[in-house]
Amino acid sequence: MGLSDSHGLMEALAQHRPDLLLLDVQMPGPSGFDLCRILRSTPEWQELPVLLITAHLGLEFRLAAFQAGADDYLSKPVLREELRARVQARLERSRLSRERAERDALTGLLLRRPFIDGLRARLAESQRQGRPLALCFLDVDHFKKVNDQYGHLAGDRVLTRLGRLLGARFRREDVRGRWGGEEFVVALLGETAASAKEILSRTAAELSGMTFEGDAGETFRITFSAGIAVSPADGDSVEVLLKTADARLYRAKANGRNRIET
Repeated sequence: MGLSDSHGLMEALAQHRPDLLLLDVQMPGPSGFDLCRILRSTPEWQELPVLLITAHLGLEFRLAAFQAGADDYLSKPVLREELRARVQARLERSRLSRERAERDALTGLLLRRPFIDGLRARLAESQRQGRPLALCFLDVDHFKKVNDQYGHLAGDRVLTRLGRLLGARFRREDVRGRWGGEEFVVALLGETAASAKEILSRTAAELSGMTFEGDAGETFRITFSAGIAVSPADGDSVEVLLKTADARLYRAKANGRNRIET
């Protein structure tokens, strides 16, 4: 979308949440430099890519642009091909930076905070549509023993393989994350406790059939335990669902591990 002047920019950003902002330095109201400085002082928009457009490209302007926090600048008249190339480059760089900040380097899954953000979005969607949402907590069984007996690199290989399995065996709309350590979380939109357990059981069977190699070359297998909570039956808030699924995970471990509790 476009704005004819700089008034109302913050409201427009909050409403549309753009991936990139083009600012003309000469606008009615605050200048592009002033707006850029305001954005860089606002935590929510500090990482938003900003490109300034100007008719002046002297050294003084270039210094002012970068001092204000702009990522790049373009001179008028703006060539369409150059604009497209620079916008695409900035969007790709922003995407890569965001992924590094949101994803666990070992497993490729979402970290805890972005997972919770995704879970909140899926929960709101399920409530609007009148559909259930299943939240699953997974924990690798006897993971400390894996590290102690087979080595920490072997433990990392276990986590990496499980992360890839979770990343590949679920739908695009399902939210998957590494909660921390050997714990993982999955949110399944539209699934009941029974269907979520069936889906998770297939993943458990596939994982238990894999052979892992220890740091000294020995082989071993692993399993996981899991707990499932479903909205709205078990609650309608993220906090309640997380607490319930976590309690059922610990119940699965207390009941012998390598099982899924609902």
